[in-house]
Amino acid sequence: MEDTIVAHTKSHFDHADEIQELLNILATGTDVDTGAKTIKRLSEILDMYQEQSHLLDPYLENLVGPVVVKLREYVEHPKEYTASSSGHLLFRYLYLVTKTRGYKTVVKFMSHDVADLEPVFEFLCAMGDPSVPWETRYICFIWLSLICMIPFDLKRVDSASNSETSLITRMLDTCKHYLKSTGKERDGAGLLLARLLSRRDLGNALVPYIEWTKTRLHEDVDVFETAGILSSLCAIYQYGSREVLLPTLDDGVMPLLTMEVFEKYENNSLIRKLRTKLTQRIGLCYLKPKIAPWRYQRGHRSLRQNLGEAPSTTKDDPMEIEKQDDDEYVSDNLETVIDILLNGLRDKDTIVRWSAAKGIGRITQRLPHELAEDVIDYLLELFQENTLVSPSSLKLDLSAVSDSTWHGASLAVAELARRGLLLPDRLKQTIPWIMLALKFDLKRGSHSIGAHVRDAACYVCWSFARAYAPSVLEPFVDNIAKNLVVVSVFDREINVRRASSAAFQENVGRQGIFPHGIDIIQLADYFSLGNRSSAFLNVAYEIAKFPAYTEPLINHLVSTTTRHWDKAMRILAASALQRFATLQPYHFINLILPDLAPQAVNKDMQVSHGAILATAEICLALKQCRDANPELEVYWQSKQQLIKEISSIPYRIPPRSMTTFGSEHIREAVCRLIECLAIVHVPNFPIRNDEKQQTTLDVWKNVVHSSLERKEENVQEFAVAAFGAIAATYGISRDELYVCLDKIAPTRLMYARRGYALALGKVNYLVDDRIPWLPDVVRHLCSAAQVQREQQANDAEAKRNAVVGLKDIVVSLGSDFKQGLSKDDFEALLNCLQLCLTDYSTDQRGDVGSWTRAASMECLQCLIPLVARIDASSETRYLSPSTNARIMAALLKQSVERIDRVRDCAGTVLYDLLYARGADETVLLDIPNRDILEKYITGETSWASPADLYPVVTNILSAEPYRFELLTGLVSSAGGLTESLVRHSSSCLIDYMNGLPITSTEGELSLETMAREIIKIFVNYEKVDRVMLPLMDVIGLLYESGTLGKIQKESIHNNILVSVKKECFKSKNIRKLLSATKVYAGLISLKGGQVKIKALQQMLAYLIHAFPRVRMEVSDQLYTYISVLDDEEITEGSMEAEEIITGTDWAGSLADIKTTRDKLYGLLNVPKPVLKAVKK
Repeated sequence: MEDTIVAHTKSHFDHADEIQELLNILATGTDVDTGAKTIKRLSEILDMYQEQSHLLDPYLENLVGPVVVKLREYVEHPKEYTASSSGHLLFRYLYLVTKTRGYKTVVKFMSHDVADLEPVFEFLCAMGDPSVPWETRYICFIWLSLICMIPFDLKRVDSASNSETSLITRMLDTCKHYLKSTGKERDGAGLLLARLLSRRDLGNALVPYIEWTKTRLHEDVDVFETAGILSSLCAIYQYGSREVLLPTLDDGVMPLLTMEVFEKYENNSLIRKLRTKLTQRIGLCYLKPKIAPWRYQRGHRSLRQNLGEAPSTTKDDPMEIEKQDDDEYVSDNLETVIDILLNGLRDKDTIVRWSAAKGIGRITQRLPHELAEDVIDYLLELFQENTLVSPSSLKLDLSAVSDSTWHGASLAVAELARRGLLLPDRLKQTIPWIMLALKFDLKRGSHSIGAHVRDAACYVCWSFARAYAPSVLEPFVDNIAKNLVVVSVFDREINVRRASSAAFQENVGRQGIFPHGIDIIQLADYFSLGNRSSAFLNVAYEIAKFPAYTEPLINHLVSTTTRHWDKAMRILAASALQRFATLQPYHFINLILPDLAPQAVNKDMQVSHGAILATAEICLALKQCRDANPELEVYWQSKQQLIKEISSIPYRIPPRSMTTFGSEHIREAVCRLIECLAIVHVPNFPIRNDEKQQTTLDVWKNVVHSSLERKEENVQEFAVAAFGAIAATYGISRDELYVCLDKIAPTRLMYARRGYALALGKVNYLVDDRIPWLPDVVRHLCSAAQVQREQQANDAEAKRNAVVGLKDIVVSLGSDFKQGLSKDDFEALLNCLQLCLTDYSTDQRGDVGSWTRAASMECLQCLIPLVARIDASSETRYLSPSTNARIMAALLKQSVERIDRVRDCAGTVLYDLLYARGADETVLLDIPNRDILEKYITGETSWASPADLYPVVTNILSAEPYRFELLTGLVSSAGGLTESLVRHSSSCLIDYMNGLPITSTEGELSLETMAREIIKIFVNYEKVDRVMLPLMDVIGLLYESGTLGKIQKESIHNNILVSVKKECFKSKNIRKLLSATKVYAGLISLKGGQVKIKALQQMLAYLIHAFPRVRMEVSDQLYTYISVLDDEEITEGSMEAEEIITGTDWAGSLADIKTTRDKLYGLLNVPKPVLKAVKK
């Protein structure tokens, strides 16, 4: 991630030369297409600098100045400037620059001569046509806003006569017109209005404008005009001088703030934000522009003073401050202003709350001390709204509070603190609320809200660091540091973790009193906290090594994260606690486990799930500590009551939690707990039960066996691990094992078959006299892995899991393989895996048989090298060259199959088997034609890429032991779904066959041999559409390309014809019939012979097939055949046949076209087939 960010971070503006070249193209004029491409490229370049726009600053004069000079030429001759002029591209370019760098920076580089005012305005008026691009008008507005700032009398540049409307009036009217625009012109018009009305010589126009705005807002204005009016007022009260604006406040703009239009658009966040912003500007006008003398100041504003003497936090004489405050008059309307802003802190939209918070900060900075304290009191009361005290824990319950209110209040506190308005004596009241906000998280249904509140709380802590001296924050440092560290590593959201880390870093740098500050900011930086798992498991663990932070981190995980609504967070919390347990094992035994054990049986499934997982992982970690520390082992054994309580958790869990909706999470956690308890060898305790005598082990087994029969795969995975741990620690009886074997029978429920097939692979059969059971287990698993005839019993997951179980057994046997399985058992296992490689079962999910094939190949990857190594030091050999050849052939077939994942798996296994080496680095397997295989199968072979794979693998067809299987795989790929797969598989096969000799007398591969292999595929895969359909397509292509046409032996062509007819006999599969017509079309292209006549008879028979689509395809093929006949083959009959074929509607009724079809027999000199009489 760090490398990616650095790669996108630029150090300078490296496109300056290219932009100059593109600007020259625009400035000299160009056609429409070139202009559009140029602007598009300029947009792409400027977008690259959107996040680092300051890099443009040194070049802005050259980027803007020449363009403005060119635009002045257009401005002076507006009549020559049309909607299609290329000059619009220059305006659009300027807009792109303002979008990247901001109009306030760019406008400084525009010309600001007084003489430009009227021409630019006239040009703007001339651009009122809607067909003119809006960028032109927007740039004109911001250009005029700059010119209006020049201190000159506007009347002197007005060329209008006394009888005409003045320039000022026209400008105001134009701006009012564009305030209702839906585009950026509205913003430009508002800015120009503000610049005009804030001029001292136009002060008499301000009150009429405000009255006009109130009149318009009383009328039925749309949302766009409302937004335009409000934004213009915001700009006016920002740029205007206080002397000009004061007379307009009480009777002018204050009534506007409470108009009904705000109720009308109460759901529009932009309108509410503009109202808040305007309220803030009005409030600032009421108060003199000064900085509160009572504020808290840390040090001096002068760096020299700060360096020359100790930072001073002294304030002026309080009595003098109070006297200054008393002398200042505060309008009653200010109460309304502050009330609107404080209510804005509760708004549902962040932009409104942020605007209100900034307004509170700015206004409070000018208020007298007493009034400012009232504002702060109200602000702190916002945190207390709807808070309750829980009777049981006596802790604050925040479940009823508003997240919006807390977010707004936090932002406002940060603004006040940043300005020094939150005095040090207020910190004792404020910091507890901010610490709560740092961990604010309210559950709402299946998710939670509060990330924005936590982010704002981090901003508050950041502002504290900048505002207060270390001596002021020292009493609170311990609390702030621990909470910031906890949020930095354990918050769910990446932005909050990084914000907390930034706040901690700011405090370390400015306060210098945070414990282990430098060490922690080196561990928890921007990048290391980007990955949540790394933050939980690595960063937090390293920080926990500092004693000051260990307990806060552990307590947060136990009390908060293990109860989190997000399952992933609870899992991470359990994993983190596992690591922390090694740091303070006694603390976990004495406090953490006794606290978690009761929570594990809580009725709230989220609480229960987190506590169970945490308990499991802690017990596992403590086992490692106990093995290394004998004293800890003794101490653990003394806690028998705690151990009993933990081991009975599966028994004490509410039954509903194991069966209801969401119970799969509880079952996962319980199975994980059982697995961990089994690994740590927890004793088998009796359970007091009035109904029957039970032990904890009986309960565990019941839970595990019921979980093995669940339909959720993840539950089964946890149950399988628990089953294996119980069998390893407490053993398994013969009766239990055979019950499991019975569960994987094809007649059993498919979910149980899936779970128990995996579970049987986890048993260690080399201990406790279990070896005699092994042949039965392998036989049952082999049976479960086979394709079942009944659709219901043919479950893909059950078959795959059975193969995975076999693989686990092979791995666990290791070098003792021959002790457990005889040669016959090995042969049965190998035959089973080879049969699994022919599993092409499909359902609505697609080729689900590929799961079994992939699992079988992975099993072979473990099995074959293992047995070969044992054979090398054993008299009885299980593997032979013929067996190896069968396996390699089957894998080669899979390596050219349709699915990329399967090909990649097969290729990996092939490579591993081919290059497997023994202890003395000799070849491990005796594989026929090894030289050919090693030549074409290398470590660089790209198995997933058809373009790279097929040209190489087709060469292996020269090896006879692998030819049939490989050819079958290549043919099957030709029927794939992706165009690239079909193209490469079929074209590579055709190219390879084209390069072969037609016949061969020395045993070399020939075209005739390949043709016989194709016929063999027909025999072996009869009625298997998965192979037959692509096979006939490939044969059709081979005839079309002339490859098979080279073969002179008519018997081969006749066998192909007979095989196709047999395959299509009584078939209703249209795709198969269409593929067959391609083969027949190829056969009729042969020169003479009975095969050609039989093929023509078959095609003419298809002309009256029941399916119109088949008839149409055959007619097209016949027309193509006749149209390419040689001159000597063309006869009057063939020409008449061509006219009949093209002139007949073969999609019509059979009764009409049968007679027409019959004429073609005579015209093409083809004898009409005669049905033989059936003898009675």
